[in-house]
Amino acid sequence: MKIPYVIDNQSHKLGDVLNELLLSYAHRSLDIASAFFSIKGFELLRDGLGNLGSFRLLLGLEPKDGSEIGLRPSEGTLPQWLTRDLANADYDKITVQLVEDLIRFLRKQEVEVRLVVEGFLHAKCYLLYGDTPKGQGFLFERFQPLVGIVGSSNFTYPGLTSNRELNLCHRVLLEPGEGADGDARKMVSFLADEKSSSQISEKNKQLLKSEVGARAIRQLVEWYDHEWGEAKNFKGQLIEILDASKFGKKEYTPYEIYMKALFEYFKDDLNVMEASATRSAVELSEFQDDAVKKARKILSRYDGVMIADSVGLGKTWIGKKLLEDYAYHMRMKALVVCPASLRDMWKGELKEATIAATILSQEELGQKDFDANEYGDADVLVIDESHNFRNKTAQRYENLERIISLNSGRGRDGQRKKIILLTATPINNDLFDLYNQISLVTQGDRSYFSSAGIGDIYRYFLNARRESRNGSGLVSLFNLLEEFVIRRTRPFIRKAYPDATIKGKKISFPERKLKTVKYNLEETYQGIYEQIVAGVDSLKLAPYSLESYKKDKIDEFEEGREQALIGIFKSRYLKRFESSIEAFRISIRRALQFQKTFESILLGGKLLKSNDFQKALRYISTEDEEDDGTPTSLADKLDEIEEAKTVLEQLEVVDTTGYDLRKLHEALQHDIEALTEIWHQIKDIRPENDAKLDRLKDMLSSELKGKK
Repeated sequence: MKIPYVIDNQSHKLGDVLNELLLSYAHRSLDIASAFFSIKGFELLRDGLGNLGSFRLLLGLEPKDGSEIGLRPSEGTLPQWLTRDLANADYDKITVQLVEDLIRFLRKQEVEVRLVVEGFLHAKCYLLYGDTPKGQGFLFERFQPLVGIVGSSNFTYPGLTSNRELNLCHRVLLEPGEGADGDARKMVSFLADEKSSSQISEKNKQLLKSEVGARAIRQLVEWYDHEWGEAKNFKGQLIEILDASKFGKKEYTPYEIYMKALFEYFKDDLNVMEASATRSAVELSEFQDDAVKKARKILSRYDGVMIADSVGLGKTWIGKKLLEDYAYHMRMKALVVCPASLRDMWKGELKEATIAATILSQEELGQKDFDANEYGDADVLVIDESHNFRNKTAQRYENLERIISLNSGRGRDGQRKKIILLTATPINNDLFDLYNQISLVTQGDRSYFSSAGIGDIYRYFLNARRESRNGSGLVSLFNLLEEFVIRRTRPFIRKAYPDATIKGKKISFPERKLKTVKYNLEETYQGIYEQIVAGVDSLKLAPYSLESYKKDKIDEFEEGREQALIGIFKSRYLKRFESSIEAFRISIRRALQFQKTFESILLGGKLLKSNDFQKALRYISTEDEEDDGTPTSLADKLDEIEEAKTVLEQLEVVDTTGYDLRKLHEALQHDIEALTEIWHQIKDIRPENDAKLDRLKDMLSSELKGKK
């Protein structure tokens, strides 16, 4: 191969030229100066480098951009770059072997590596010598430079093969025939006073021209030796970097592996890009600002995010800041959905920050005649207290879902609508409370989170519900929560942000001082505690679990949902019992009335879903809740009240042919008897017999007097 003067990786690749030279001059010496170095660059020259008599590598780092020109680089910059390059490389047998070969090569005594630390090294140079080093003291002596290549190519794979580079090659001795260069002679002929002598032999012409190349190479060698003398030894550190990579053999402690795993998992959060410096009227604390940064990242990936920080940590302000991004800076159409009680608060906050947004109350969404078309082109929706949309069958949910789905789920700007969910209690009764809220974002696409390893989010939640019976439901949702939900508690914020400030003032969280006050619950309820607990536990609550009474084709999901609901009802009854006898008495009265009324309607040949049935019962006054009489069926009252009767007639009737009505009626009878027994046990207990209430009154009048 004829060595070219110009090497640009287009006509001639520098990697090919160097391999040819290394093959021709085996066991000689090579010096390389390069701003960067990569294992793939070594791979290109591996065979030829292994046959060298001695090798010197001078490394540095060139400026990344104009802002670094004139600055001194950090000594850790190149090691960091090399470490990152190794981390990004694919892990396979070929690369593992390559790194092992490189480490073995570097450990040779005839190999030296140094690092330039005084200023950036922008130069790239390759110097080949004719010396054949012999003996320890002469390994790095350089007496016979042969070839010098200087230009723009780094000692990397792209630099040696594919980048558009420009390198010039100088040689001490030209090849035979290169002395008689007609084109070159013509280019300089106009400068000559006399015609060149024809007596000069071709050999002498070759030697004369070689002197020019030799002078250039001599100065390159002088430059290299000077830079080499100023640089620091980097060989040991380079070997450590390689050995510490995933391709090396360095052993790590369990703690180091754990910390590495944490870093890899959270590195995107650690490297969140700052928003551009723009005007902001929303001042946040550090922990709120961090939530905004993470929310931006989640929104950019999923067009939705749930901010579920504990009460009092400023979810409203986080949502407000995100609205400033979209509605103020990006001029998107914004819609805030909130409870009616929070409308004025949102109105004031948005006005203060001059953020244009429409505010819609959740109560308005609950109306049957609600017109969603007016809001269908919203680009971004902030849904405050989003846990109020946990029930997919509720009217407000259906209307909100319609707003989101209008215009093919896209806003005025043509992009997918962005949904920001704010709630401190994403799960109230069942894991599917969270599923229904997230469904507002997924818009029915069960594979929406497939990039996070969740192929079917519906089945994902079904599995989590099964796991929840073992107490590990939320653990099963960990991947999704990490991807989509921002959740911090007060204790976490207090520990992670001890010096958090807002508007220049340090934030302080009041210390909660809990005190245990004991009282005798059994004494309060006169020996009936265990009987009441057993009675509540025995309840079947059939109206809330109709799926269990089907003759066949039971829907596993619906049955699971109903059983979870029954568990919540029972827990609620016991909490009411422990909290206040009066609250428990009201709950038992209502439950008994509901069961008897449901039975009456069923005996009349009509089977209704419990939530539909409740709609009709709302029209009946509960003025008799202080009556000590045994609660009775309200079926007659339903017939007497026109509105209730109308609603009852309009409700969807369940086809009874698919249900075991005998079994259903037995369950109703069992609950009526159990609730009646509980009612007779508690109806005569009065506040003056309540030891818990007496103890509270005593504390309020003594040790807690005048305190909050």
